[in-house]
Amino acid sequence: MTVRAHLAVLEKDGLVSYEEERGKVGRPRFVYFLTPQAQDQFPKNYDTLCNRILDAVALARESVSSVPLFELVAETWARERAERMRGMSLEERVKALAAIRTEEGAMASVVKTDDGYILDQCNCPASCVAHRHPDVICAAEKSYIQRLLGVPVERLSWRVEGGTTCSYRVPAPAESNDPQAT
Repeated sequence: MTVRAHLAVLEKDGLVSYEEERGKVGRPRFVYFLTPQAQDQFPKNYDTLCNRILDAVALARESVSSVPLFELVAETWARERAERMRGMSLEERVKALAAIRTEEGAMASVVKTDDGYILDQCNCPASCVAHRHPDVICAAEKSYIQRLLGVPVERLSWRVEGGTTCSYRVPAPAESNDPQAT
């Protein structure tokens, strides 16, 4: 009964679920398993795996392609989000990008300035990999941002270099130069 009480609490918290199995005779059996939310509570070591993969890919790509790895990553990443930007003005795209980056774990915000916008990211969701591979991770992030916004951006601060945030200046182009606006 004590175990069942604990399982009931874990189920209420969304950490376990169960399936009922019926045999040919006797009472049904309950098979408990961890939910995805519970799996997230266990330590992960994705950064080690990602760093190993990037080390190997970087070595292999040196002799295979002239396209930098970060550009390939940025292109794929931006393609996944491009539809959310379609038909928006630059200001709308910058605000949408901040929302997307927040969904991705960057805790982003936007401040409008006299000459454009500042995109400020308070968290680096890939910091364990970015410190070892800024030439891929950080470069891909900047290229990704530029691709989604359709304008070049300038990095103002960088956590890899000791900044408290990763911040980008997004210049406000002349209205006629805004290729994505409708």
